[in-house]
Amino acid sequence: MARDFSRRQLDMVVVPTSRADLLAGIGRGFRELAAAGPIGREPRLVAAETAAAAPFTAALRPPDRADQERTRVTGGPTVAFSLGEERPCWQGLDALWRSGGTAVAVDDEAIMAEHRRPAAEGLLLEPSSAVASAVAWAQDRTSGGLVVAIGTATGLKGLVG
Repeated sequence: MARDFSRRQLDMVVVPTSRADLLAGIGRGFRELAAAGPIGREPRLVAAETAAAAPFTAALRPPDRADQERTRVTGGPTVAFSLGEERPCWQGLDALWRSGGTAVAVDDEAIMAEHRRPAAEGLLLEPSSAVASAVAWAQDRTSGGLVVAIGTATGLKGLVG
């Protein structure tokens, strides 16, 4: 991404998030690129979650980091079945804190609408990836900068029956 968008500063990178391994890895990569000089600054990270289980979204509400680390939510069923945890992992919180990022949760209706929108143009995302895309579109309307969504899997696997 840093190479592909070398002429534009990335404002936000939206990542579908469950345990936050990918979010933390992307954050580390951008920190290293900023320190080495190929990019001017790291982008803000956004944890995209399903509203059925959104521990990072809930965790970032209280201002105290200790309270954020102790957050626990009760999850429910969702079309984005590969997302959803009861607790935010520290590595994800750390990535969000370091980048000045945030977390945003979307409901199943928004997820499925975003699952269908790019499919009509030939890009089939699984619902969990559509979570990031839906959040990225919403962030793009308000950020004024370049917002990128990470897609982690194709929707083709859901068509096999």
